[in-house]
Amino acid sequence: MRPINKKIELIGKFLLIFVAIFALTSILGLVAGAAGLVYGVGTVVSDGTLTVQEATTQDVLDMPDVERKVSLYKPYQTPLLTLMSQSKPLSVESWRKEYYAVDARSLNTTISAATAISNSVVTLTVADSTMFTKFNTVYFPEIETATTKVGAGTGNSVMGIITSVGDSSTITVKLVNPGTTLAGSDFVTSPVMHVYRGGSAHNELAASAAPWGINPATDYNYIQLFMEQVEEGEVQKLMKKEADWGMADLKRMAIEDFKMQRERTFLNGIRGKTSITIDGVAKDFYTCGGFLQDTGIPVLGNQDLSDLAAATTNATFVTWLKTIFTGNNGSRKRYMLAGADVVAAIETMKIDNRFLLAKETEQIYGIEFVKLVSSFGTLDLMYYEQLDLLGKEKTAIVIDKENIYTGDLKGKGFNVKPLDYKSSGIAAVDASVIEQCSTMLIKNKTTHHIINCVA
Repeated sequence: MRPINKKIELIGKFLLIFVAIFALTSILGLVAGAAGLVYGVGTVVSDGTLTVQEATTQDVLDMPDVERKVSLYKPYQTPLLTLMSQSKPLSVESWRKEYYAVDARSLNTTISAATAISNSVVTLTVADSTMFTKFNTVYFPEIETATTKVGAGTGNSVMGIITSVGDSSTITVKLVNPGTTLAGSDFVTSPVMHVYRGGSAHNELAASAAPWGINPATDYNYIQLFMEQVEEGEVQKLMKKEADWGMADLKRMAIEDFKMQRERTFLNGIRGKTSITIDGVAKDFYTCGGFLQDTGIPVLGNQDLSDLAAATTNATFVTWLKTIFTGNNGSRKRYMLAGADVVAAIETMKIDNRFLLAKETEQIYGIEFVKLVSSFGTLDLMYYEQLDLLGKEKTAIVIDKENIYTGDLKGKGFNVKPLDYKSSGIAAVDASVIEQCSTMLIKNKTTHHIINCVA
């Protein structure tokens, strides 16, 4: 009886093991079905090889390796804002901000036309007549003494006294020492003639002088309302994310994009007021004018980039320096933001330490500039991608940081505020709006430059 019992006991254990395996297989099948997995099936052939058939669908069990960090914009992509951020924004109280564009008089200007000389008096058409006042002395050093155009024994150049300043860029000058052959045409000879402002001269009974600066010419720009909104749904907020990305990241990214919007507006925006009808109501939209669209900023046009690399004397670039730094009462330090082609041409220049010191760098608010030090002044250079993105790879802008500002509407400076959509029943989202009513003000415009080049 004992052997039989042992056999029964072994058979029972085998059956229990078989039932357990069958149950486990069933459970795994249910789990696989619930997970949406379909296993491959196969057939055993006579040689003992299992031929596996491919499953029709199969989900990936392992998650992909995902970079969880997201790259944001860097400070060097908004250098205009960075440079202007060092000056406190001016307060603005209306959509139109008027400002005095000049806080220092220029010392010279160009002459475009001249009348005939009569009784030693000539009327000149000049580029900027606002720099003069009645009884200013003016000099014409480009009229040389080698001829009889300068009065004999009176000096090396012609001088005059302004007797009136017209409303249409004209000045009338009483010449102090004209030569016997001096004519009106001598004031407009090629390529360009200049008139230089000197001190005022008054007669012995004068008790006051002609005022300057009581009503200086003003410029203006419009305030533009910049706005960006971010939202994250309640369900989306609770769901597992592939990237480590939440509402704080959305805000940060939106702020960076917001800065880019302002940067591009301050670079190339058109100043204007536009009426648009929305839902039957006409509404006004104000847009801010940008640097490239300001007609008061001097332009160096048709500059040949090939001259920068080909000429051993760097004559073209030295001419740029002379034009940028002289005759405009600007700072001894300017900033050049240049497109790719301009930077490439400057990089290929044969720079001699007698003229320029290059490859020294300077960090300003996270932006690295290359310093080009010359006798005229220091020019800090950086590659400015925004010009390329506007199709202006052959353009550069030169900024005098002391003469460019931002202005914010009073009470509407940079602000990030939450929007409560949940309690109002509008939407189950977390939302924030980024806004700023802002404009750009460019003063002493001749201290800035736009350089447009050709290949």
